[in-house]
Formats: sequence, structure tokens, C-alpha cells
Amino acid sequence: MKESEISNLGSSFNAMVEELARTREESAAYNRQFLPHYRELVATAAVAQAVFSGQLDLTSTLERALKAVLEVTGLQAGWIMLLPEGSGPASLGSWVGLPQAIAAQEAEYRFPLCECAKAIESRQPTVIYPLRTDCPVCSVDLGDGRHPVCHVTVPLLGRSRLLGVLNIVNDDPARFDDLGLTLLGAIGRQLGVAIENARLWEELKRREELRGQLLEQIIIAQEEERRRIARELHDQTGQALTSLLVGLHTLETDPNPKRLHELKEIVTSTLDGVRNLALELRPSVLDDLGLVPALQRYVRTCAAYNLAVDFQTVGLDSLRLPAPLETALYRIVQEALTNVVRHAHACQVSLLLEAREDA
Repeated sequence: MKESEISNLGSSFNAMVEELARTREESAAYNRQFLPHYRELVATAAVAQAVFSGQLDLTSTLERALKAVLEVTGLQAGWIMLLPEGSGPASLGSWVGLPQAIAAQEAEYRFPLCECAKAIESRQPTVIYPLRTDCPVCSVDLGDGRHPVCHVTVPLLGRSRLLGVLNIVNDDPARFDDLGLTLLGAIGRQLGVAIENARLWEELKRREELRGQLLEQIIIAQEEERRRIARELHDQTGQALTSLLVGLHTLETDPNPKRLHELKEIVTSTLDGVRNLALELRPSVLDDLGLVPALQRYVRTCAAYNLAVDFQTVGLDSLRLPAPLETALYRIVQEALTNVVRHAHACQVSLLLEAREDA
């Protein structure tokens, strides 16, 4: 082989070595740039799968969330504190790896005075190191004689406000640098959305339960009203019509002006009773004039039961409410006064109906 060929071969080999080194450096730079993002995506996906794949109630959501975060970070102990919507202390949402008493003490009493409260102001994950010597968390046993010397406080951000904080303890502050506060911040936002969803689900469940209770009460009230109507038709209208029928048979054989007058009074009384019954079922004045006139007319009928009603209204004199609401309020007042007559045996009652701006 000629010397020139050997020289060219050496140059090509050196170029290949340089290209390989450059490719390796680019690959390493690529890994340094994108591997943290990949790890962040994997971690947040694991937390999301754990949080959103189980029961939707808040307690279960917080338990799954905290366990998933500890598993992703490889740490052992932490707790979640929930902040009130208004004033008041924080409350303990969930805890793992430390006694409940310590977690509750941190959440309810020490948190406002603790350094970790700074995370609320900054809305960013905050590493607290070193811990104060009087911090109860320092006594937590992490195994092998290790105790926490630091913890990270991660704000749990909802769509519109701060919902709580996540605290994770460790015996090595450098561990939080390895994890990356960006990852913890992403997890905090993820848990904030999960908390909001859980609260919305619980509110929906509470409303459904309330709707079921109201529906049951409506059915009970309807059945009681049917029984009352049936009883009045039987005891009053039925007896009056029977008496009228007997009287008519008597007049066929013995026309008697006095008896005819009595039968006319029976008819008049029966018509009044049927009319009153119809008014109780659905007073026409409620449709024509509104809630207040209908109630004024109804409370006047209470005098027949020796019940004096002091009825007053505030902000309703010229106000017409939606028909379903007027009907509901009318029935509520009607049922309340009926209960007074039946059970309280009172002779006087005060009734105030007030419309408020914040109602």
C-alpha cells in the first residue's frame, strides 16, 4: 500500500473518530435536555393514573394521590393539608409514613407559623432546610435510624385559587434537587385539579341526596294531602250528599217547605266545602295576584281553627316570583300552619316572609 493511501486511510479514520465523538456529545446533550422532561411526563402520568382511576370522593382521591407521589419520588413520608375557602385553620387531608397526630398538628396548629407557609405566598415548591429543632416532624422515623432534616412544600393549585399544600420529608436535601422542583410543581397543579374534581363530585352527590330527600318529602306530603282530601270528601261531602239524597226521597212523598229549606242549606254548605277544598288544592288567587295575596287569604281561613296569624312580608309586596317558586313557598307556609293547628294547639302564630338580596 502506498504511503499516500495510508495517509488517506488515517485521515478518514480520524474523521470517523471525530464524527463519532461529536455524535456521542450531541446524543448526551439531547439526553440532558429531554430526559428530565421525559421523566416528568412519566411521573405525572403515573400520578394521574393513580389519582383519576379510582373512587371520586375527596378522601380516597387524596390517599391515592399521596401514595402515588411518594412512589414516584421514591420517598417515604408526607402529608397533604387543605386550606379553607374562607377564614379558619388548615385541615389534614391525608398522611403517609408519619403518625396522624404529628401530621394533624402540623396542619392545624403549626402551619401558619411554619416556614412552609412561604409556599402559599410564592405559589412555588419550596424546600425547607434545615428544619427547626422543635419541629415535630424531626422525630419521624424513616428507618435505619434516619430522621427528616428537610421537607418540600408544594402548593396545590386549582383553576382559580390555592387549595392546599403537599409536604414531603427527607433526610437528604439534595434529593429534592435531583427530583426537580419543576416536576413537583407539575404534580401540585395536577393534584389541585383532582381536588377540585373530587369536591365537585361530592357537591353533586350531596345535591342528588338532597334532591332524593326532597322528592321523598314531596311524595309523603302528596299522600298526606290525598288522605286528607279523601277523609274530608267522605266525612263532609259524602255525608252531606247522603243526607240530601234521603231528604229528596222524603220530599217525593211528603212535600215540606221547612225540609226543603234544610236541604237548600245542605247544598249551600256542601258547595262551600267543595269550593274551600278546591282553593286548598290550588287557589286561583295564587295564579292571578301572586304569593302574598294568596297567603293573606289563606291565613284568614285559619280563624276557623281559632288560630290568629300575624302575617308580615318584607320586599315582596310588588314582587312576582317564578310560578314554581311561588307554589313551593305557598305549600311550605300551608304545611307549617297545618302542623301548628294539628300538633302545637297554639292560638297565635307569627309569620314573616322576607326577600333578601343575597337569597
